[in-house]
Amino acid sequence: MGRVDRIVSYEELKGSNGRRIFYRPERYPVDRLFGRLSALAEVGDSVHPLLDLSLSGISVATSPMDEPAFRPGDELPVRLRFGDRTFYDGRGRVCRMDLQSLRPKVAIHLTQGFVDIPGSIGLSRELALREAIANGIGAGRGQVSAEYRALIADTTHFLRQLRSILAEHLDGADGQEQRDAAIATCERGILQEWRNLWHRANELVTPLEDQPEAKLAAKRFTESVLTPEFMDGAIWRRSYEKPLGYPGDFEVMNYVYRWRPEGTDAFGRLVHRLGLEVGEFIASRMVGIQQAIARELNSRPGSEPLSIVNLGAGPAQEVANTLQMPKLPRPVDFALVDQDLSALSYAYAQAYPRALQSGGMATVRCLHVSFTELLRSGTLFKRLGQADMIYSIGLLDYLAQRRAKRLVADLFEQLKPGGLLMVANMRKWSGSIMWPLEYVADWSLVYRTENEMRDLAEGLDAASVEITTDETRQAYFLSLRRR
Repeated sequence: MGRVDRIVSYEELKGSNGRRIFYRPERYPVDRLFGRLSALAEVGDSVHPLLDLSLSGISVATSPMDEPAFRPGDELPVRLRFGDRTFYDGRGRVCRMDLQSLRPKVAIHLTQGFVDIPGSIGLSRELALREAIANGIGAGRGQVSAEYRALIADTTHFLRQLRSILAEHLDGADGQEQRDAAIATCERGILQEWRNLWHRANELVTPLEDQPEAKLAAKRFTESVLTPEFMDGAIWRRSYEKPLGYPGDFEVMNYVYRWRPEGTDAFGRLVHRLGLEVGEFIASRMVGIQQAIARELNSRPGSEPLSIVNLGAGPAQEVANTLQMPKLPRPVDFALVDQDLSALSYAYAQAYPRALQSGGMATVRCLHVSFTELLRSGTLFKRLGQADMIYSIGLLDYLAQRRAKRLVADLFEQLKPGGLLMVANMRKWSGSIMWPLEYVADWSLVYRTENEMRDLAEGLDAASVEITTDETRQAYFLSLRRR
């Protein structure tokens, strides 16, 4: 590598100014090194997003829906590039594959040459600057309608006025109790205005679903102008920043379940409350499933434990609530399945002590699987066995129609005779929460019509097919009873 000036850390790396240096062999996330500029890795015949890299190794993302094109031990050509500009060309050996997450990844040890990280950072800066100049500051703005820009201005004004009013009237408030009382007064005055704004926005962005470039321009405009105004609200910040790598994680759900003020100042607490208003469906959906569990426990005959499987369990609040019943009508065995180990750990900590207090009437099992395994119910239920009830609250929200339909059919086959399958999915309608979630919080879901929900059950020999909504009317429940 030539003369070594000194050893530097990541914090100094980006400011190296071209000096020939030797740096610690940590692996650096590419988003920290290259910002928003996408880096790709060609590994053999497949192309993958580059996640992180070091002097002698990389990790790449693979699709949870597809089998990887390689196996541990394979040695393959590796090329790293920004678009058509290459910053490494050599070979690497697949040394580790982590498929136990929503975004599986593969670690590759480079066996030929090394990555010039300072050089790649310099190249990324050059390309990013060129792209910014070429696109111009106002790129895409022409695709954002005047009506939508006015809506964003109205919403921004609404939030800034709210911040100003709170600062003016709460500066002299004595104690948190007095401030909370004032915030409660504000809530009553702002919630309807907030609903009006997001419903107007829904009307404006719904036609963009068939216009991907215009939709992307509107999303970027929203995130640039409006999203920062919401970041004082805890639920908005977590949803947007996605610390666990995906939106709607179990802590976001817990914000809604707890339904309490969060934040260090009045404005942050009120903006959090606006987020709870959007996310109310999370609690309503959970209550709907909890009621269905209670009906099954009370109506199904027999003294054997009723086996209930929760696919994509999250915090499994409905299970913890069920186990708080003074007396369970019959024995029950809960199996909680999720790709997020932290969510499963939380769910188990909540439910297991209550199961212990049931006098042997309840058991709780947890199964940590990859997102790919989560969608392969045939393989999964070989470990679990057939169930009396299977439910999934939010998994279908991330699946296209064809994949969702296949999953529903596979799950239906895992029911015991007389068993119940219950799945929830967000509802497509004018009052949906699509705009605040997707455009403000960057949380994309699949919204379905009643006909699309009914299509999920088409061809299944079900004794009954029922479609209902939760109390907020934001989510559908599809309930299928096996003969």
